Amino acid sequence: MITLNRLAQKCLDVMVRRFRMNEHSSRKAFSLRVGAIWRKFDASSKYKSDNLPKYSEDEELAAEMIIYLVAYLKRFGCKDVEQLIKDKIEFNDKKTD
Repeated sequence: MITLNRLAQKCLDVMVRRFRMNEHSSRKAFSLRVGAIWRKFDASSKYKSDNLPKYSEDEELAAEMIIYLVAYLKRFGCKDVEQLIKDKIEFNDKKTD
């Protein structure tokens, strides 16, 4: 099984290739990509995705957002994406609003 930490590098590689990003790409560049995919997600449906017919449009776009955000974490120095997510889940679980 591939770990999220190893997958993070692949996510970043995909973003670099698809969007011509590099080590000089800013946080804002990532933010703009996430914002664009969020707007698509907001307008998506439960109907079958054209790209991945096994999944719905909204499932595909949610996965796309995850890829962008994992790439962001990798690009801006998060050493252990998996542990960060586990720690955040645990924190949220204990939090009472």
